[in-house]
Amino acid sequence: MAELAKELLKEFAKDGAKGALDYIMGKRSSWNNMDNNFDMMITAAEKLQAKRDDHERMVEQNRTKTTSRCYKKWLSSVAETLKQVETLRAEYDSVQSSDWIRQSNYSGKATYICQTVERLVEEGHFQGGFLVDKPPEAILKSNAPDLEGFPTLQRSLQEILELLRSDKLKGIGIFGTVGVGKTTIMKNLNNHEEVAKMFDIVIWVNVSRERNDEKLQLNIAQRLKLKMEGAMCSGELARIISEEMKDKKYLLLLDEVMDSIDLHQIGIPDNGSGSKVVLTTEFRHVCSSMTERLVKVDRLSSDEAWRMFQQIAADKIDLPDVEPVARLVADECDRLPLVIRTVASSFKLKESDSEWRNGLRELEKWPEIEIPGLTNMHAFLKFCYHELKDEKKKKCFLYGALYPADSKIYVDHLVECWAAEGLLGTIDDRRKFRDARDEGRDILGHLVNVSLLEKGERMIYVQVNNSVRQVALYISSQEPDCKFIALKGEHSSYPQNVTDWQEAKRIFMIEGKLHELPQNPNCNNLLSLLLQRNPSLATIPPSFFQNMQKLLVLDLYRTGIVSLPSSVSTLTRLKALFLNDCPSITRLPPQVAELCFLEVLDIRGCKIIFIPPLIGKLVHLRCLRMSYHKCSNIEDFRDMEIDYKVISRLLRLEELMIDVTSYGHWCLDVARIVREVASLENLTTLRICFPQPEILRMLMESNPSWRDSKQLTSFWFFVGCQNKSNPPILECFEYKVNRYMRYCYPGNNDSTIRDVLPKTDALELIGHKNIKCLSDFMNVASLNHVRGCLIERCNKITSIIDAEREGEIDILPILEQLHLRNLLLLDSIFEGPISGKSLSKLHTIVVKYCPMLTKLFSNGVIQQLPKLKKLVMESCSEIEKLIELPSLEILELVGMLKLRTISGDESLAWPQLKVLKIFGCPEVKSLPFSKTNATKLKLIEGEQIWWEELQWRDSEVRDHLQSFCSLR
Repeated sequence: MAELAKELLKEFAKDGAKGALDYIMGKRSSWNNMDNNFDMMITAAEKLQAKRDDHERMVEQNRTKTTSRCYKKWLSSVAETLKQVETLRAEYDSVQSSDWIRQSNYSGKATYICQTVERLVEEGHFQGGFLVDKPPEAILKSNAPDLEGFPTLQRSLQEILELLRSDKLKGIGIFGTVGVGKTTIMKNLNNHEEVAKMFDIVIWVNVSRERNDEKLQLNIAQRLKLKMEGAMCSGELARIISEEMKDKKYLLLLDEVMDSIDLHQIGIPDNGSGSKVVLTTEFRHVCSSMTERLVKVDRLSSDEAWRMFQQIAADKIDLPDVEPVARLVADECDRLPLVIRTVASSFKLKESDSEWRNGLRELEKWPEIEIPGLTNMHAFLKFCYHELKDEKKKKCFLYGALYPADSKIYVDHLVECWAAEGLLGTIDDRRKFRDARDEGRDILGHLVNVSLLEKGERMIYVQVNNSVRQVALYISSQEPDCKFIALKGEHSSYPQNVTDWQEAKRIFMIEGKLHELPQNPNCNNLLSLLLQRNPSLATIPPSFFQNMQKLLVLDLYRTGIVSLPSSVSTLTRLKALFLNDCPSITRLPPQVAELCFLEVLDIRGCKIIFIPPLIGKLVHLRCLRMSYHKCSNIEDFRDMEIDYKVISRLLRLEELMIDVTSYGHWCLDVARIVREVASLENLTTLRICFPQPEILRMLMESNPSWRDSKQLTSFWFFVGCQNKSNPPILECFEYKVNRYMRYCYPGNNDSTIRDVLPKTDALELIGHKNIKCLSDFMNVASLNHVRGCLIERCNKITSIIDAEREGEIDILPILEQLHLRNLLLLDSIFEGPISGKSLSKLHTIVVKYCPMLTKLFSNGVIQQLPKLKKLVMESCSEIEKLIELPSLEILELVGMLKLRTISGDESLAWPQLKVLKIFGCPEVKSLPFSKTNATKLKLIEGEQIWWEELQWRDSEVRDHLQSFCSLR
C-alpha cells in the first residue's frame, strides 16, 4: 500500500486529481485484462491436458507400439508448460487484490504462457500419427534356473563372460553331453547384467535338430522386428538383416547347434564392432568350424548332484529310511542336471522307502538306448516314462511329444485331441465332456510335475523339451500302435513315402510352409491329422479324405484353405474338427452335416455367416466355438432366413463360445439367440456378450439351474460391450481364471447381475456413471468371491472400499489383484480401518491415470495388507510422496510429475524389494537406499538423464546400485 500511495502522489503532483484518477483507472483496466488473460490461459491449459490424456490413453491401448521422438519431445514440453501454469496459478491466488503494481506483471506472463499452450495444442494434432513400431528389446530375458550353489556351472558361466570381454574373440562354443546344463548356462548368460551392458542387442535362437538356414534366418529377422515384405528370397532377407546389424554390437546366442552354419549367408555381418557369437553343441566339429574358443561343460560334482536332487525331492527325502536310497538314486543320474531334475521329479511322488527301493531297482535294470550322443540321457528319460505306470498317461505323453519341440501346445486343444482319440475314456450321456477335460488336465499336471512336459504361462500351454521329445519319438517308433509322421515347419511338401502314410496313426505337419497335399493318400489307420499353422496351404484335393475313415481329429487351424472338399463326408467317425482362424473359409460344405459323431467344432475366425443350419444336425456336439459374423452389406443376407433354433437342438452341448465380430447386428439378434442358449440344460461353459444387462437377466431367469455355481463352472460375460480375446485383468494372474465378467454398462440396472457376481473370480468394471465406491455396485458379500478387480473410467468414485461404512465386515478377503484406471475423482483407495480378513490376500495394486489421487493409503492401512508385493503407479499427477512400503517386492512409477520422494527414511530395511522402475518422475532427486537396506534389490530401471541428476549422500551406494541398473 505504501508503494501505491507514492505512485498516486507522483501523479497528483504532476497532473493533479485527474492524473491520479487516470492512474487508478488504468491500473483497474490492466487488472481486468489480467483476469481475462489468466482465464484464457487456464482454459487453454485444460484443453492441452485433455489432448495429452487422450494421447496417453491411445498409447495405453496400443501396447505393441511406442511413441515417436517427436511425441516424447512434445510430451516433455507439455509437462513443463503445465507446471508453469500451476506455478502462475499459485502465485496469482496469493496476490492481494490491492497490489495492482505486482499484478501488472502477471498479465504478460499469462498471455505468453497461453500462447505457448495454444501452440502445443496445435502441435499435438500429429497429422502423421505419433505411434511407431517398438524397436526390438535389447534383451528378452528367459526363465533361467539359478546357478547359485553349483560351482561347476558357475565356473563355465564366468569363463564365458571372461571370453566375451576380449576384443579379439568373435566366436565361443559351449560343448558338452546332452543334459549337462549347456542351455541353463546359455539362459543365465542371456539374462546376465554385464552382458546387457556389453551389447546393443542379444539375440537368442534355439536351433533344432531339423534346422535349416531359412528358418534360422526368419527367427533372427523376427527378433529384429524387420519388415520382410520386400524380401523375395533368402539372399534378399540376408541383405536386410546385415543392413540392420551392421552398426550394432550384437551377441548372437545359438542353442542346440547340430551342424555348421554359414552365418554370413543368413545375413550375420562381421562388423568389427566387438560383436560375438556363442553356441551350444554336443559335437566338437561344430565348434572347430564356427568358433575360436571352446568351453567344455563338465558334469556336476557328486556333492552338487546330491544338492540339486535334494532341492527337488526334499520333502520325501526326509521320510524315514529314504535318504540312503535317495543318494543311490542320485548316483544313478550320472551327475547330469537334466537327468537329475527329471528323475527327482518322478521320485518325489513316492511316499515310502519301499517305493523308493523298488524305483531304484527299476532304474538300475533299464538297458541303454543306442543313439549316439544320447545314450545315458535317453535311458534315464525312458525310465521316467516307464515310471508313469498308468497307460493313459503314457499314451497322452507320447501324443503331446509329436508337437514341435519348445512350441506352445495349448492345453485346451491338447486335451480335446486326447478326448477325441479316446485316451480319456468314453464320453456319453452318463460321463460328461467336462469330466474327460478334468481328467486330461489332471494328467497334464502330472506330466508337468515329473518334468516330462514344461509348464507354460498360467498353464494355458505346455511345452516339450527337445531331448525329452527325442526319447518319446524313439519310444513311439518301437510301439506298433504309435506309428507316426511328425514333421517340423521347414518342410514345404508332404512326405513322398507312401508306406509311411499307410502305416501312420498320427500325422503332425505343423507350423511352416506346407503348400500341397497328396491327391488320395491311403490312410486307413490314421487317427489324428494336424496341419495347423501352414498359411500357404490353400487347397485340399477333392478326394484327399477318401481313405481316412478312422480319422478322429482334423486340425486345420491357421491354414489358408478356402473350403473343405466333398470327401469330408467319409470322415464319419470324426470327433474333433478345428477350422479356427481360417479367414478364407466363408461356408461349411453340406457334407459336414454327415459328421454325426462330431463332439468338438471350432470355426472362430472364419467368415461363415452365423449360424449354419447344418450345425443343428451335429447332435453329439459337446463343444462349439464360433464367430457371430454377418456381412456389412445388409443386402447380402436380406433373404437369408436364420434359424436360431439350431442352437437349442444341440441338447448335449456343454461348452459354447460365441466371438462377436459384427456387434451392430449382434445387438439386434442377441435376445433371440440367448433364448435358445438358455434351453441348453447341459451347458457348463459359456463365453458370450450382452449389450444390455437385461439380456443377461433373461438368460439367468430362463434357466434357474444356472444360478447354482455347480452348473455353470466357467464363463466369460461381457455386459454392455463387445468381447475381448485377452481381458487385461486375466493376464495379470499366474493361474487360469474361469469365471470372468467385464461390465461396461453405464446405467443403474445393476441388480441384473445379482446371481452372477457372487460366483465371479475376476471383474472389470468400466465406465459406470453412478457408484462412489465398489460396495455401491454390489453388496460386500457378493464381492467376496472376486480375486481380481479392474475399475476404469468410473468418474464419480471417491474410494474403492468405505471400511468405516461397512463396519467389521470382511471386505474382499480373497482379492489378489486391484487395478484402477482413469478415475478422475478418486481421492484415496481405502477409507477407514480394514478389519479381520479384509484384503488379506491383496498382493498387487496398479493405479493409472488417476489425476486427483493425492494419497495412496490412509489410516495406516498399508500395515494391514500383509501380502502386498507389487505396486504400479502411472500418471497420478497430484501425488507428491509415498509412505513406507516395507513388504513390497516390485515398485513401478511412471509419469508421476509431482512425486518428490519414495521415502525419506534410509533406516527402513526394504527387506523384500527386488525391482524398482522409475520413468517420467523428474522431481524424484534421491533414492532411500543405503549400504545395508534393500538387500534383495536386483534391478533398477529408469532414464539415463534422471540417474545422472540423482543426489547421493554416499558415492559407494551409487556405485553399488549402478551395477544392476538398466537405463535408457
